[in-house]
Amino acid sequence: MSSNATPQKAHWILGALLLSQVLLMTWNARSANGEQSILRTWVMAVVTPVTKGASWSVDKVTGFFDGFAELRRAREQNAQLREQVERLTLERDEAAERAAVNQRLASELGLPVLPQFKSIAANVVSRNVAIWFRRLTIDRGSLDGVKKDMPVLTSLGIVGRVIDVGPNVSFVQLITDRYAGVGAMLQQSREMGEIRGQENSRCEMKNVSASVDVQVGETAVTTGLDGIYPKGLTVGAVESVENDANAPWHKIVIRPSAAVDKVEHVFVLLIEPRDLKTQEGAK
Repeated sequence: MSSNATPQKAHWILGALLLSQVLLMTWNARSANGEQSILRTWVMAVVTPVTKGASWSVDKVTGFFDGFAELRRAREQNAQLREQVERLTLERDEAAERAAVNQRLASELGLPVLPQFKSIAANVVSRNVAIWFRRLTIDRGSLDGVKKDMPVLTSLGIVGRVIDVGPNVSFVQLITDRYAGVGAMLQQSREMGEIRGQENSRCEMKNVSASVDVQVGETAVTTGLDGIYPKGLTVGAVESVENDANAPWHKIVIRPSAAVDKVEHVFVLLIEPRDLKTQEGAK
């Protein structure tokens, strides 16, 4: 049985080789006019749709991942754009605030009221408005040339005087402080008196005779005789006048021209009492 199986197996192998040879020749053979063989044509007809289907699937999968990547990039770009918009909005708001501050500075500081005296700008860093006293702290001190009793102003009017000085800060007593005093004069009547602070952000002008005609709205200015404020600086305007037939003096309430309780920026006149005496002597 073993001897018969061997020739039979050889016959199968020989047959397979002959069939392979015939198929190979058929595959490579061309027709007389040079066209492809029928076998190759049939094989290509079966294989081509499968290949196209596989290619279509690959293209779809590739397109899906490409679209996902594009969507991710679009989201990242949108996030960057939102961040840029927020940053630009913040910069715009900061610029608007700086413009408002500059406008306020121009309004408050303006040109020096007395160009013949040197002045130095300062920021208000704190304020203490109590019942008994009203003070400010500014960011200028002795290193900047500030000294005790120097006037503090805005372009609208006087704010107060320096009462204590440190190297980098100074303390200012407001004219509305009840212990503050300013030599003042009514512009129209030229009547002189003394400005004293009250407890309600107002001042009172004392020692003005009841016989003097005082009008509401009349301006009070400094006399230059108190040794602190030069002559002609605006103090405020008459807000009310009370007449008492039994009193020798008017009770005159002055509303300061400078917003002394809200001011943020001031300037200090770098003058001393001897400078005022020199100014008065020159006149």
